[in-house]
Amino acid sequence: MYVNIISEGFFQTYGTRLLAGRDVAKTDVDGAPPVVIVNETFARRFLGAGNPIGRLVRQPGSPMRPTVTRGVVGYVQDAVYRNLRQTVPPTIYIPIGQQPQLFPAINISVRAAAGAPALLTRGVADALTRSSPEVSITIRVLSDQIRTSLTQERLVAILSGFFGGLALLLAGIGLYGVTSYAVSRRRTEIGIRMALGAAPGGVVRLVLRRVGWLVTGGVTAGVAVALWAGRFVSALLYDLQPGDPVTLGGAAIVLVAIGGLAGWFPAWRASRIDPARVLREG
Repeated sequence: MYVNIISEGFFQTYGTRLLAGRDVAKTDVDGAPPVVIVNETFARRFLGAGNPIGRLVRQPGSPMRPTVTRGVVGYVQDAVYRNLRQTVPPTIYIPIGQQPQLFPAINISVRAAAGAPALLTRGVADALTRSSPEVSITIRVLSDQIRTSLTQERLVAILSGFFGGLALLLAGIGLYGVTSYAVSRRRTEIGIRMALGAAPGGVVRLVLRRVGWLVTGGVTAGVAVALWAGRFVSALLYDLQPGDPVTLGGAAIVLVAIGGLAGWFPAWRASRIDPARVLREG
């Protein structure tokens, strides 16, 4: 379970929606009735169904702090903390005014009303230094923290995209070579067809029909393998299912487009064959 010590405005700053009850108030200080705010996971796991407002939560004590029973005054939506892939843990939020002990470090969160958040760093640092010259300050933009946490995933995505693009290029070149070779072997047949009245469009369709069967078979096999192997990489996917139909459909469209482009040029050249020349050479 996470215990987060916060001040008023925390949820508004991070855009965490208050589902019921109230936020931390200035009156939540030492000596006032102990209160706590809980998230959805905490309420679901420990407080059962229904509105948790008014329920009591016992905060275990320590040698330095007695056990405290707190009343639930707020109920907020779940929020991810340190890792985007982490399952949201049960979390309670306690007013900082009711935790009088000293903290080795405090995070001060500032939200930009407009413009880039990085523009606020100098003003925030100056204000904190004027208030407490002895403090050590480290400022990080939340988007930078999120980007840093996804470094491994981003690297895997770049490498996967590169090798996927390379494989697509090699497949297109291979399909082009196979189709060109097949057209060259059927050059006499195509010449006879055209001599007997076959239109160039018919020749193009004849060649592309074979390419279409190859691409259809490849796409079908690829989708089947992707559905089977997707479960092994599900841990690397965020907010996406391994068998996502939009993703698989988009990949199939790209493969069909590359296959059609690779087969079009040999088919176009086949439609330009001179029947008389082919028959003389034959």
